[in-house]
Amino acid sequence: MNDVQNQAAPSRRKLMVSTLIAALVAGVILLVAVLPAEYGRDPTGLGQLLGLTALGANAGADAVVPAEVIDAETVAIPSVTASPVAYATEKRSLTLQPGDGVEIKAVMHQGQSFVFHWAATRPVHFDMHGEPPGDSDTFESYWRERSRADASGLFVAPFNGTHGWYWKNPTNSAVTIDVELSGFFERVYRP
Repeated sequence: MNDVQNQAAPSRRKLMVSTLIAALVAGVILLVAVLPAEYGRDPTGLGQLLGLTALGANAGADAVVPAEVIDAETVAIPSVTASPVAYATEKRSLTLQPGDGVEIKAVMHQGQSFVFHWAATRPVHFDMHGEPPGDSDTFESYWRERSRADASGLFVAPFNGTHGWYWKNPTNSAVTIDVELSGFFERVYRP
């Protein structure tokens, strides 16, 4: 007699569990490999460690990974991360004349983070980016937009270096930008 004929079909519960496990594995692969390699987005930081972000360095530079993509049940996020630097809050108010640009940067180590909010009196162009120490020609853009008057979020440094924003006033009137960041960083400065 054939062994295949004697095997019982898997139970409905076993099929559901297998499907759930496959979906979770697919989600992890999406976050760890596909997003860094195909779109240049690395929400977990593992893509950088595995060298996958270089594959997607130019892809999706104008996109931000929505919070809904990051599922805490499929990504191992530590409950506590100790910091060698004290928690700090930095507030700046910047005025840009028509056509002017300005930059604010935070010196950070990989894994340090801050929560941020900035608001402008009129929509501005901006680029949130970072560069490794001593290499201002090599940088990675995290979020770029035109005609935006505010933004908020959580930033985690994917590598040691400086991380921050460049804003440009495309209007024919002065624009004031108020920016606040709170978290763990070495210092904030205006180059």
